[in-house]
Amino acid sequence: FLHGYACWAIDSRISLRSAHFPFAPPPHRDAYPLMFTGELHFDAARASYSFDERYLHLPLQRDEAALRTMLRRALPLTVLQYRRDRLLGERVRELLRLRPAEAATADAIAALLHLSSRTLHRQLQEEGVPLQALKDEVRQAQAAALLRRTGRPIKQVALAVGFRNEKSFSRAFREWTGTTPGEFRREGR
Repeated sequence: FLHGYACWAIDSRISLRSAHFPFAPPPHRDAYPLMFTGELHFDAARASYSFDERYLHLPLQRDEAALRTMLRRALPLTVLQYRRDRLLGERVRELLRLRPAEAATADAIAALLHLSSRTLHRQLQEEGVPLQALKDEVRQAQAAALLRRTGRPIKQVALAVGFRNEKSFSRAFREWTGTTPGEFRREGR
Protein backbone atom coordinates (compact mmCIF):
# COMPACT_ATOMS: atom_id res chain seq x y z
CA PHE A 1 0.00 0.00 0.00
CA LEU A 2 2.69 2.48 0.99
CA HIS A 3 4.66 1.89 -2.20
CA GLY A 4 1.53 2.26 -4.32
CA TYR A 5 0.56 5.47 -2.57
CA ALA A 6 4.05 6.96 -3.08
CA CYS A 7 3.90 6.11 -6.80
CA TRP A 8 0.45 7.70 -7.06
CA ALA A 9 1.57 10.87 -5.22
CA ILE A 10 4.42 11.58 -7.66
CA ASP A 11 2.64 10.04 -10.67
CA SER A 12 5.59 7.78 -11.42
CA ARG A 13 6.43 4.14 -10.90
CA ILE A 14 9.12 3.96 -8.20
CA SER A 15 11.49 1.12 -9.03
CA LEU A 16 12.60 -0.63 -5.89
CA ARG A 17 16.21 -1.61 -5.34
CA SER A 18 15.26 -4.09 -2.64
CA ALA A 19 12.40 -5.24 -0.45
CA HIS A 20 12.85 -6.93 2.94
CA PHE A 21 10.21 -9.14 4.55
CA PRO A 22 10.30 -10.23 8.22
CA PHE A 23 9.09 -13.76 7.50
CA ALA A 24 10.24 -16.95 5.80
CA PRO A 25 9.71 -17.30 2.04
CA PRO A 26 6.04 -18.27 1.57
CA PRO A 27 4.92 -21.07 -0.76
CA HIS A 28 3.86 -18.41 -3.27
CA ARG A 29 7.23 -16.63 -3.26
CA ASP A 30 7.29 -16.77 -7.07
CA ALA A 31 4.56 -14.08 -7.09
CA TYR A 32 6.74 -11.56 -5.23
CA PRO A 33 8.89 -10.53 -8.23
CA LEU A 34 5.67 -9.62 -10.03
CA MET A 35 4.82 -7.15 -7.25
CA PHE A 36 8.28 -5.98 -6.17
CA THR A 37 11.18 -5.06 -8.44
CA GLY A 38 14.75 -5.37 -7.22
CA GLU A 39 16.26 -7.81 -4.77
CA LEU A 40 13.94 -9.66 -2.41
CA HIS A 41 15.05 -10.69 1.09
CA PHE A 42 13.06 -12.92 3.42
CA ASP A 43 13.66 -13.56 7.14
CA ALA A 44 14.68 -9.90 7.53
CA ALA A 45 14.79 -8.17 10.91
CA ARG A 46 12.02 -5.78 9.78
CA ALA A 47 9.89 -4.93 6.77
CA SER A 48 11.43 -2.29 4.53
CA TYR A 49 12.16 -1.34 0.96
CA SER A 50 14.75 0.86 -0.70
CA PHE A 51 14.80 2.93 -3.88
CA ASP A 52 16.86 5.60 -5.61
CA GLU A 53 16.88 8.77 -3.50
CA ARG A 54 16.23 10.91 -6.59
CA TYR A 55 12.56 9.91 -6.30
CA LEU A 56 12.47 11.89 -3.04
CA HIS A 57 13.22 15.08 -4.94
CA LEU A 58 10.36 14.72 -7.43
CA PRO A 59 7.49 17.13 -6.77
CA LEU A 60 4.10 15.86 -5.63
CA GLN A 61 1.72 15.65 -8.57
CA ARG A 62 -1.47 15.36 -6.52
CA ASP A 63 -3.21 18.10 -4.60
CA GLU A 64 -5.50 17.87 -1.58
CA ALA A 65 -8.62 17.54 -3.74
CA ALA A 66 -7.08 14.59 -5.62
CA LEU A 67 -6.13 12.98 -2.30
CA ARG A 68 -9.68 13.35 -0.98
CA THR A 69 -11.12 11.87 -4.17
CA MET A 70 -8.67 8.98 -4.12
CA LEU A 71 -9.40 8.21 -0.47
CA ARG A 72 -13.15 8.43 -0.99
CA ARG A 73 -12.97 5.99 -3.89
CA ALA A 74 -10.06 3.74 -3.00
CA LEU A 75 -10.31 3.37 0.76
CA PRO A 76 -13.73 1.68 0.81
CA LEU A 77 -12.57 -0.69 -1.93
CA THR A 78 -9.38 -1.57 -0.11
CA VAL A 79 -10.98 -2.04 3.28
CA LEU A 80 -13.84 -4.15 1.93
CA GLN A 81 -11.43 -6.14 -0.18
CA TYR A 82 -9.22 -6.93 2.80
CA ARG A 83 -12.14 -7.78 5.03
CA ARG A 84 -13.29 -10.45 2.61
CA ASP A 85 -9.95 -11.59 1.27
CA ARG A 86 -8.63 -14.91 2.47
CA LEU A 87 -6.35 -17.47 1.03
CA LEU A 88 -8.00 -19.33 -1.79
CA GLY A 89 -7.48 -22.64 0.03
CA GLU A 90 -9.62 -21.40 2.92
CA ARG A 91 -12.37 -20.29 0.56
CA VAL A 92 -12.32 -23.69 -1.17
CA ARG A 93 -12.44 -25.50 2.20
CA GLU A 94 -15.47 -23.43 3.16
CA LEU A 95 -17.26 -24.27 -0.09
CA LEU A 96 -16.49 -27.96 0.32
CA ARG A 97 -17.84 -27.90 3.89
CA LEU A 98 -20.91 -25.73 3.39
CA ARG A 99 -21.95 -26.48 -0.19
CA PRO A 100 -20.69 -29.99 -0.97
CA ALA A 101 -23.36 -30.78 -3.57
CA GLU A 102 -22.54 -27.62 -5.54
CA ALA A 103 -18.76 -27.96 -5.09
CA ALA A 104 -18.39 -31.52 -6.32
CA THR A 105 -15.90 -30.86 -9.13
CA ALA A 106 -13.01 -28.51 -9.83
CA ASP A 107 -15.05 -26.81 -12.56
CA ALA A 108 -17.96 -26.27 -10.18
CA ILE A 109 -15.71 -24.86 -7.45
CA ALA A 110 -14.00 -22.57 -9.95
CA ALA A 111 -17.38 -21.31 -11.20
CA LEU A 112 -18.56 -20.61 -7.63
CA LEU A 113 -15.38 -18.58 -7.07
CA HIS A 114 -15.65 -16.83 -10.45
CA LEU A 115 -12.35 -18.34 -11.64
CA SER A 116 -11.35 -20.62 -14.46
CA SER A 117 -10.52 -24.18 -13.45
CA ARG A 118 -6.95 -23.60 -14.59
CA THR A 119 -6.61 -20.47 -12.41
CA LEU A 120 -8.08 -22.34 -9.44
CA HIS A 121 -5.49 -25.12 -9.74
CA ARG A 122 -2.61 -22.69 -10.36
CA GLN A 123 -3.44 -20.48 -7.37
CA LEU A 124 -3.91 -23.47 -5.08
CA GLN A 125 -0.56 -24.82 -6.28
CA GLU A 126 1.04 -21.44 -5.46
CA GLU A 127 -0.39 -21.76 -1.94
CA GLY A 128 1.01 -25.29 -1.77
CA VAL A 129 -2.41 -26.91 -1.31
CA PRO A 130 -3.67 -29.20 -4.09
CA LEU A 131 -7.45 -29.37 -4.55
CA GLN A 132 -7.51 -33.11 -3.87
CA ALA A 133 -5.78 -32.57 -0.52
CA LEU A 134 -8.45 -30.02 0.44
CA LYS A 135 -11.22 -32.42 -0.58
CA ASP A 136 -9.63 -35.23 1.42
CA GLU A 137 -9.17 -33.00 4.46
CA VAL A 138 -12.82 -31.93 4.46
CA ARG A 139 -14.11 -35.44 3.77
CA GLN A 140 -11.96 -36.89 6.54
CA ALA A 141 -13.20 -34.35 9.09
CA GLN A 142 -16.83 -34.89 8.07
CA ALA A 143 -16.47 -38.67 8.12
CA ALA A 144 -14.80 -38.65 11.54
CA ALA A 145 -17.57 -36.44 12.94
CA LEU A 146 -20.30 -38.70 11.53
CA LEU A 147 -18.58 -41.85 12.82
CA ARG A 148 -18.16 -40.33 16.30
CA ARG A 149 -21.53 -38.66 16.68
CA THR A 150 -23.96 -40.89 14.81
CA GLY A 151 -24.81 -44.55 14.54
CA ARG A 152 -25.23 -44.36 10.77
CA PRO A 153 -24.07 -47.43 8.87
CA ILE A 154 -20.64 -46.96 7.29
CA LYS A 155 -22.17 -47.14 3.81
CA GLN A 156 -24.36 -44.10 4.63
CA VAL A 157 -21.35 -42.23 6.02
CA ALA A 158 -19.47 -43.01 2.80
CA LEU A 159 -22.30 -41.62 0.66
CA ALA A 160 -22.72 -38.57 2.92
CA VAL A 161 -19.09 -37.53 2.46
CA GLY A 162 -19.10 -38.02 -1.31
CA PHE A 163 -17.96 -41.59 -1.94
CA ARG A 164 -19.83 -43.84 -4.34
CA ASN A 165 -19.38 -46.96 -2.26
CA GLU A 166 -18.26 -48.22 1.12
CA LYS A 167 -15.17 -49.98 -0.23
CA SER A 168 -13.55 -46.87 -1.73
CA PHE A 169 -14.47 -44.88 1.40
CA SER A 170 -12.92 -47.50 3.71
CA ARG A 171 -9.73 -47.55 1.64
CA ALA A 172 -9.44 -43.74 1.71
CA PHE A 173 -10.28 -43.57 5.42
CA ARG A 174 -7.55 -46.10 6.21
CA GLU A 175 -5.04 -44.01 4.22
CA TRP A 176 -6.07 -40.88 6.14
CA THR A 177 -6.15 -42.32 9.65
CA GLY A 178 -4.32 -45.65 9.59
CA THR A 179 -7.48 -47.42 10.75
CA THR A 180 -10.77 -48.60 9.27
CA PRO A 181 -13.99 -46.63 9.81
CA GLY A 182 -15.35 -49.43 12.02
CA GLU A 183 -12.23 -49.50 14.22
CA PHE A 184 -12.26 -45.70 14.41
CA ARG A 185 -15.86 -45.76 15.64
CA ARG A 186 -15.23 -48.55 18.17
CA GLU A 187 -12.15 -46.81 19.59
CA GLY A 188 -14.18 -43.61 19.93
CA ARG A 189 -11.37 -41.45 18.59
